[in-house]
This record gives sequence, C-alpha cells and structure tokens, in this order.
Amino acid sequence: MKKILTIAVASLAIAAVADSYSPQIGVTTLSLNKKNNILPVQFTSLTNGNVTADALVCTNNIPLNSYLFVYNDGYSAWQLQETGWVGLGISSDIGGISSATAGAANTELIAGSAIWLSFPDANATRLVSVYGKVAASTNITIVAGKANLICNPKGTDADLTFSSGFDTTKGDKITIVGTETYSGYYVYNGEAWKKVEGSEIKDAGKISIPAYCGCWYVSKATGDTAGTIQW
Repeated sequence: MKKILTIAVASLAIAAVADSYSPQIGVTTLSLNKKNNILPVQFTSLTNGNVTADALVCTNNIPLNSYLFVYNDGYSAWQLQETGWVGLGISSDIGGISSATAGAANTELIAGSAIWLSFPDANATRLVSVYGKVAASTNITIVAGKANLICNPKGTDADLTFSSGFDTTKGDKITIVGTETYSGYYVYNGEAWKKVEGSEIKDAGKISIPAYCGCWYVSKATGDTAGTIQW
C-alpha cells in the first residue's frame, strides 16, 4: 500500500440540545495540508445505524474533484461534484489508488474504521470536519484473512488492545500509515509481535497508534472474523 502522509488534527465534541429525541452530536475538525489523508470513522448515523460515507464528511473547504475512498476487500470511490459526493469509479492512479468501483450511496462505515480522502492538490491547509452521532463504541472487528483499514478514533495515542481470544496468526501484519514518524512495519511471528525496519527485527512491545492515525491490519486468520480491536 502506498504511503499516506501526515495529518495534523484537532478535536471538538459538541452536545446536542438535551431532549428525549436529540442524539449527542460529535464533530472532529482535521487540519489537512497533504494530498492524501486518513480520516477516522468515529461516529454513527444521526438518524439510525452506521454512518454512510457521503454523510460523514462535510464538504465545506473540500475542493471539487476530491475523492473519498473506502476499503472493503477492494476500494470504492466517491468524487466531490457540485451536487455533493457522487459515486465514481476510477481506473488510473488517483491519490495512490489505481482502481476503485463507484461507491454506493448507502455504503455504511463502521465506527473505528477509516476512510481515505484525496485532494486534487496539496497547495493549502484545509480544515475538514467529520460528524455524526457519538458512537457508544468504536471497537472494530477485524475481518479474517483480509486487509483492514482502521484508524485510532481518539484524540490521544492508543495502544492496540485485542479482545480476549483474538486470533492473532503467524504472518499478521500492521503498517501505520497516517504519519511520517513511523517506518517499517509490525509482524506476528507465531509467538510475539516484532518490529521490522529494513534488515533489523526487534521485539515490538506495545504497538501504539497516534491520535487519529490510520493503519493497515492484514489478517492471516481463517473464518469470518479474527476478533476485535478495542480502542
């Protein structure tokens, strides 16, 4: 996977007017100055269920022809047009992604996962907001045997914490992609996590993911799910 560059972030939570019908509304504002960025999925729908891609990301300050990408065993794409986010497939390199199908309007995003935002250029710092109903949980289930794009949804660094019985399998790989600070990757050798940097392999210890930073978790487990990462 191609590298996604650094994003700087700030967070703001806003409570809705208290009544028996109003959900708690969450807003996170991200200061983005790179072409390619990972955004955390922190929220659910303001009305019901999981939030959809086109409802999560406010279009204010985002230039036309920007792309949103969602990964689910392959990429889906939306392009920002005059009417809003429109599902549009691609077959040439855009934002480091060479192929994507048109995203459906009802594509749901699970809190704790991540989406990829690509601007047409990187000539300015842009404040981009994601919003929705504050999720009761942002723990994310890892699909077994596949690549999973996830993101630390918190405003602070977080150690990866696996649910009891998580099927950590030899060859599982974690690559942090939301910051330039990290190099190399983590791999599970069947007994413990190791940090690999070039020819150097060392004990990983705790794997810490920076605030609002994304990573790929490539699972080698069999079955439907490997377990849950608990943010």
